[in-house]
Amino acid sequence: MSTPASEVYTVAGEDRPRNGLRWIGTVVMGLLDAGRDAPSVSEVVIRRVDGSVVTRLPPGDVSAFTDQLNEITRDISTMDAVPFAAKWIAERD
Repeated sequence: MSTPASEVYTVAGEDRPRNGLRWIGTVVMGLLDAGRDAPSVSEVVIRRVDGSVVTRLPPGDVSAFTDQLNEITRDISTMDAVPFAAKWIAERD
């Protein structure tokens, strides 16, 4: 019997701590019309439904953040918990 990932995990984009330089970089890149290549000021965080943090994915640019968040959100709603953990959690530990 399998458990849907959505019953075990949640995902969200959260502001990164101590990211003042990234904010400046993002604003500058936005002014230069390179918005998707700007450094992300947020990170993707996977938590258990009880709120405990499972993993924080390494920050990248705005495009990578958006792509990761969209893919993980889709996977949580379509995968079982064990394959989801194997894909997003086990390989990062």
